[in-house]
Amino acid sequence: MKLYGFYLRHISLLRSNAVVFRWLFGYTPAKALWGQYWDWTTITLRTALRRHLKPDMALLDMGCGPYAVLSRFAREKLRCNEVTGADHCQELIDYAKQTDPESGIKYICSDLFDNIDGRFALIAFNAPYIDEDSSEQTVLFPTALNRKRFCGGKGGVQTIARFLRDAPAYLQPGGKMLLGVNHFHSGREAVRGEIFKSGLRTVATLNNPVTKSCVYILMEKCDAKM
Repeated sequence: MKLYGFYLRHISLLRSNAVVFRWLFGYTPAKALWGQYWDWTTITLRTALRRHLKPDMALLDMGCGPYAVLSRFAREKLRCNEVTGADHCQELIDYAKQTDPESGIKYICSDLFDNIDGRFALIAFNAPYIDEDSSEQTVLFPTALNRKRFCGGKGGVQTIARFLRDAPAYLQPGGKMLLGVNHFHSGREAVRGEIFKSGLRTVATLNNPVTKSCVYILMEKCDAKM
């Protein structure tokens, strides 16, 4: 536990560094008032966006957080014309709006799809995937807000299951979902089991064997050959 806490403290310094952020994402971030800017899954999702997002697509960045890193990367570096950033924590969405008043990104407070309208060509989700019974939860969830942001429920997959159940109704024909998880925290078989139960099909994966971050590229089965 002490070693893990040591790792988290030092890696947090890296992830909260504005110079490192600009090198990774190509623009200057807002002040880091809400903890680190990114995690390992963010980096893998960035790669997935580069491969699958085109400027004329409509993107939904689910769980965008206070810095809306993937939303702004899509808008400012990938030139995506239609970006929506959503998060279920009102204070985080308020900060994203406050620090990004001119990009044209639409920010919405929504518990997953509760307040989402329309359909999207691409839906990206850096899911909360930490087990609510994690032995490291004292370190990982020091505040109620941290728990709300990062806890994925029992087994770390309850929120993922809800997302997979509801997301297809918000996809355009031929649309894709980019589900990001870190298998250091959530079991690979548990996540794959939820994907199987959802009826969706994994058409590709991006894996980082060092950081254990993974992005599942998903489609509805009827669209899987598109």
